[in-house]
Amino acid sequence: MEPLLVFHSRLIKKIRLLAPRPKSLILLSAVVVCSLFLLSVSRGYGFDSYQDFEKSKNHSLPLKLSSLSDKERVRSGETFWLYVVAVLDKGWHLYSLEKQSEDGSVATRIEMEKMVFDPQSSWQETPPTLVRDEVMEKIMKTHSGQVEFSRLFSVPAGLPPGVYPITGTLRFRSCDNRICTLPQTARFQTRVIVEAGEPG
Repeated sequence: MEPLLVFHSRLIKKIRLLAPRPKSLILLSAVVVCSLFLLSVSRGYGFDSYQDFEKSKNHSLPLKLSSLSDKERVRSGETFWLYVVAVLDKGWHLYSLEKQSEDGSVATRIEMEKMVFDPQSSWQETPPTLVRDEVMEKIMKTHSGQVEFSRLFSVPAGLPPGVYPITGTLRFRSCDNRICTLPQTARFQTRVIVEAGEPG
């Protein structure tokens, strides 16, 4: 910090020597003001460490996510519904699965991981509510409170009996009508038990 203060002192002396020259005085005064400003904000508002930055990215999500199937036990050839349920914090909403903007990150997406079961339908959702979104500045289809997503799956023929985990992610942006988060990801997991035998 000391060298910068010395630099300021030297500039002030030069300003006094150049006082008869108005243009030089204005220029050097501007330099001093800018330098003092940079000195005053040199501490900034950034993170103290990379670890703090990483922690900030893991800030708690404004929703709780769970998943379950309508059948805990199934057999080859049978079908079951998978439900993914999100409960949002008060005052927050997320957007429908439907594309409503050129920005691909606005629509909510569900992605499955290493799925052994075959999808028999597209994802369905609780009927969304039409609201005036002040962030997007237009009418949008949104969800608040509790929202349910569901999809029908079938058990492939010849799948060996066993316990099969079902995992996936909910990719979404949440807003409180003043600000929106960056795209966030929440994970969900459940399981289905496949039994031997013919469909019931």
